Amino acid sequence: MRFDQLIAEELIVFDPSIDSKGSLFERIGDVLEKTNKVRNVQKVVKALFKREEEISTGIEDGFGIPHAKSKYVTKPALCFFHTAKLTDYSGIDGMPIEYIFAIAVPEKSADMHLEILSTLSRRLMNADFRKGIKEATTPADIIRQISQE
Repeated sequence: MRFDQLIAEELIVFDPSIDSKGSLFERIGDVLEKTNKVRNVQKVVKALFKREEEISTGIEDGFGIPHAKSKYVTKPALCFFHTAKLTDYSGIDGMPIEYIFAIAVPEKSADMHLEILSTLSRRLMNADFRKGIKEATTPADIIRQISQE
């Protein structure tokens, strides 16, 4: 899976004012709407919350991967957010989430959804990859890091 085909600078946000899971999901929706990836932002945000209710998408080391499949997603997208530490969103290690890769795909793209999720999960197991993401300060840094195979 080539992430550079799914992510773009306008899908990358560094914003320490995002301080809760709710404000994060709303901002994900805003970014997807502004980049014409969705046709009903409220439904997509609701899908993110619904998925999160099933089981937390927080993984470890401050990373989370919220994701949604929805008929209201018109184009697949991978977003990145670096936020404040979200005390209401934690990983399996108990650490608050602050580095987020959000995935949104059309409802009929189940295979793509799983491929993105599994590839990203594998990459996040690599300490050097996580370190590169944590040290990134610009959208270009994120794209460069995520584009490395």
